[in-house]
Amino acid sequence: MTATKKPQIYSGTGSAVDNYNKPEKQLKTILEGGRSHSKSNWGLFDKTNSQHKYVLSLLRQAQWVVPNERYGEVPDLARLSEFLKSEKSPVNKPLKSMFPEEISKIIIALEGIVKTVHSSKKR
Repeated sequence: MTATKKPQIYSGTGSAVDNYNKPEKQLKTILEGGRSHSKSNWGLFDKTNSQHKYVLSLLRQAQWVVPNERYGEVPDLARLSEFLKSEKSPVNKPLKSMFPEEISKIIIALEGIVKTVHSSKKR
């Protein structure tokens, strides 16, 4: 059985139907690779892998989050995917394809980003 959404008064601009279907479009964008021209999302993770969970924690600490209707804010996997594909990443592979040693390099890089984000706020 499909859960229905509670009715709400629409006060935005554009089509109310487009607004209603927006979360579905966001999910499709994430799964198709987000901002990249490439169709693959390198930020997909394994929820049972402790290193992957720590990467998600670091994304939140670095404020790489996107708004989510249900959970408030969630880690921005599209941004992670773009980072993993970029020259700034120490390992250019999808997260799920990495060995533990390679994920450790990503973790060190993300910890540096977190440190930079929080040190710039104190100034």
